[in-house]
Amino acid sequence: MNGRTAYLDTSAFLKLIVAEPESQALGRFLRRWPLRATATLLRTETVRALRRTGHDAELSVAHRLFRALRFIRIDEPLLDQAGGLDPREMRTLDAIHLSAALALGSDLGVFVTYDGRLAEAA
Repeated sequence: MNGRTAYLDTSAFLKLIVAEPESQALGRFLRRWPLRATATLLRTETVRALRRTGHDAELSVAHRLFRALRFIRIDEPLLDQAGGLDPREMRTLDAIHLSAALALGSDLGVFVTYDGRLAEAA
């Protein structure tokens, strides 16, 4: 990967909102990647995760951070590609994130995730 855009999945994005052990290191790392992208799916996943874990107060932070992202639309070709990705054991939403990252083509510089299975697939 030699592009200029960092793709963030939801596991990474949430660390920018809710303080976790990796949050500061991730923030420092992302300073080198001012161009950031993700699938539109991240919006729903983020809101659901914050509500599910009782972090409703952080929803306004999430909405502010959404504005700094380039959202990749989930369309039929992207979903078809996601369905055909290996490994076969990859979960559906992970495959959608990976397919969205691949849609960046040569713009993709780094794929940021804290999901071990997704990192292995990427």
